[in-house]
Amino acid sequence: MNNPIPPRLQWDENNGYCGEVALVSAGLYFGEFLSQYDTREIAGNDEPQYDQSAQLLLGVNDASTATKMHLSYSQWTPGKHPTARDFLAWVKGEVAKGYPVLIGLYTNEYLFYGSTKPNAGDPNYDHIVIVTGVRSAHALTWPPAYYPSDVLTFSDNGLWTGTANGRPQYTFSYPFGSFQANREQANAENGSIYSLPDAVRDYGIAITGVIDESHETVPVHVATSVNYESPQIVNGSDTRPSPMAMTVTVTVSGLHAGTEYHLYRYDSASSVPNGSFNAHKSAASNVWSFTAAGTTYELVQSIESDDEVIYRAVPASAS
Repeated sequence: MNNPIPPRLQWDENNGYCGEVALVSAGLYFGEFLSQYDTREIAGNDEPQYDQSAQLLLGVNDASTATKMHLSYSQWTPGKHPTARDFLAWVKGEVAKGYPVLIGLYTNEYLFYGSTKPNAGDPNYDHIVIVTGVRSAHALTWPPAYYPSDVLTFSDNGLWTGTANGRPQYTFSYPFGSFQANREQANAENGSIYSLPDAVRDYGIAITGVIDESHETVPVHVATSVNYESPQIVNGSDTRPSPMAMTVTVTVSGLHAGTEYHLYRYDSASSVPNGSFNAHKSAASNVWSFTAAGTTYELVQSIESDDEVIYRAVPASAS
């Protein structure tokens, strides 16, 4: 069970943009690109980018930010006595449905920063990553079952650079059983780079698609020509960095040959309808009408990294 979500590189300044870039990655999977700056601006309700209250955090403003970006979601809702095993089984099920899942992890504070304090770091989670796959030797059941040998794969948004060449590793895989740790275990000198908290509540949100109250959209994916935004924002600054040129490849799928479709582009999250897209045609900045020759349609566009480009595709016959 793997979802094709390429890793992206987060900005490290202003307390780090891990939550923002993870949601950017999920948004691309469902047809939209917003910069890390714009995503934090939405998450923080226009608070300065350097303010801790502006960060996108799981269990705080993740759901409201997804809604403002017109993305649907499913949050981990623990029961009376939740365990990390319950959480991993939930993550497994969401990944199996084809959803990107954002989760909170411990970083090994010794390996990252040389700290010898057993309880260094946040008691809840230090870092937000995007889960892209789960591997299991067991057949998938519903509800999903937990197996210690199941393997979770995620992108850490390029945070870990303790590699031989000093470049981001991005992709990590851990068996469910050995992935769980308390704060002290997570910081052990011989411990893993990342661990899932098992002595406190876990946090996660699955991005399940676009908000489509009319149930008429077809899938759209966006791929960017680069996986980073350069230059980074200056630490302690609220000023947007200068934009860089990039291209986006927009792929519409799930099409029926011979059927006419409309592909809409919106230039701000605030202008995107939540349904009846043809009836709200005037909200779009561009529209491409095409008759499908096969199951997919592709469009390549040049943009700047400070652009908001959000795509939705519907049959021409939709409401």
